[in-house]
Amino acid sequence: MEPMTIALAVGAALFGYFAAKKLRSPSNLPPGPPAVPIFGSSLWIQFPMRCWILKTPQLYGQVCTFVLDGRRICVLNSYEAVREAFLTHSSNFSGRQVNIFTTKVLGNSGLLAGDGPKWKQLRRFSLQALRDFGFGKSGSEETIAREAQELIAALESSNGQPTSTSVPFNKAVSNVICSLVFGSRVADEDPSFEEKLSLINKLTQTSAESRHPLLTITMAFQRFLSPELVLSMPFPKKMVGIFNSVFNFCQGQIDAKEAAYNTADEPRDYIEAFLAERHRLTDAPQDAKAHLSNKNLQVSISDLFVAGTDTTANSLRWIALHLALNSDLQERLASYVKDKLGDRPPVMGDRPNLPLIEAFIHEAQRYYTLVPTGVPHRTTADAELLGYFIPKDTVVFSNIQAVHSDPTNFPDPETFDPDRFIDSAGKFRPSERIIPFSIGKRSCLGESLARMELFLFAVSLVQAFRIGIPDSESNRLDEIRRYSGGVVHSPGPHELIFQRRDDD
Repeated sequence: MEPMTIALAVGAALFGYFAAKKLRSPSNLPPGPPAVPIFGSSLWIQFPMRCWILKTPQLYGQVCTFVLDGRRICVLNSYEAVREAFLTHSSNFSGRQVNIFTTKVLGNSGLLAGDGPKWKQLRRFSLQALRDFGFGKSGSEETIAREAQELIAALESSNGQPTSTSVPFNKAVSNVICSLVFGSRVADEDPSFEEKLSLINKLTQTSAESRHPLLTITMAFQRFLSPELVLSMPFPKKMVGIFNSVFNFCQGQIDAKEAAYNTADEPRDYIEAFLAERHRLTDAPQDAKAHLSNKNLQVSISDLFVAGTDTTANSLRWIALHLALNSDLQERLASYVKDKLGDRPPVMGDRPNLPLIEAFIHEAQRYYTLVPTGVPHRTTADAELLGYFIPKDTVVFSNIQAVHSDPTNFPDPETFDPDRFIDSAGKFRPSERIIPFSIGKRSCLGESLARMELFLFAVSLVQAFRIGIPDSESNRLDEIRRYSGGVVHSPGPHELIFQRRDDD
């Protein structure tokens, strides 16, 4: 037998031994499909993986576990499981997954993918800085109200002809977050901004798991392969290119600020606050300013820019689509707003007086779960969950769609019913089990801002337009609603008709 053949056989045997040893599990792991060396559980699951995850409550119950790409993965399929993991045992479930991509491309940096003490310092600083600029408070209201009127004008210019909601909704929402992070309405000032919006769409709605089986097998060996080789494969290479394009855009904003900003001046946006904090801590010990690296700033503003644009804009697109498909509900809401506000633009102080609008938005967030499987966490230590053992470094997905569709908490969950959140006194009663922004230490940083945007934009749309849908789009609703398996569930490309109410 050739020496090379012998070496390969020995290597394969050793790999199989160590892989089998790793997969040998305690008896009280959550239920799930089997796992075998090299292939993990990939022979028993369907791709895209995120679509298959949504089916696991029926297959395995409240919690399940499987192995893919050499990683153990746990899925939380009930509110009780999510709450116990992310609130009760948050110290053990607040990590982020560590892999070649998060290490080599993201540099273990930023608000979403960051981890450990550096991330905690960054999050603490970012929360304070953004609050100083009115992030989610009254200081944001004027910005959102202005963009709502700009959106109304943009839709009005369609003159009642079918128009896509993608670009105008994304621009309006992006201008809000850009004003706070970059200090300017970049979406209207940058002629190439539609290209940036396209990049965001590719980042959040492209499924990494709808890949060729060969990539699944190769990723199982990633620990034995060079990062350069893994990242040169077609799908990883494509995603690296998209991320680098977004990072280059963000770096351009940083460079412009660094050239113009005097650290003696009061900061006017997130980037200037970051630069001012870095200047303030110039002589501080390294561990006290580790979160102020340029990479952390670059990735953090990318996180804010991407997440702050895509999630809220797509929530509004689902809302507009639902109104177009349900004219009776649309007219009920329009009459309700007319009775309460007349033609006056909405303000945040109107929220308590518009419980039906609040209930409608709450139900839209339940019915159209925007991030169906959440942003994955990682266990930082061995943990127990609902009596099951969850090993350290397990990747944890929260099946938010299953939480929002649980019939024991939301009877007849396939029915869109805002009245389920209106009590006998006519007041809005939100459910703690509606968790579009997740819960715990890793919940969305921009939750309060997103709630403001959804309220002000939704009321403005209902006031201004009678929203319809062309017959051609009505015939392809399944395609529009289909979930691709990406991080964000956005409606597929479609057009709606926006007819001014005062033209009737």
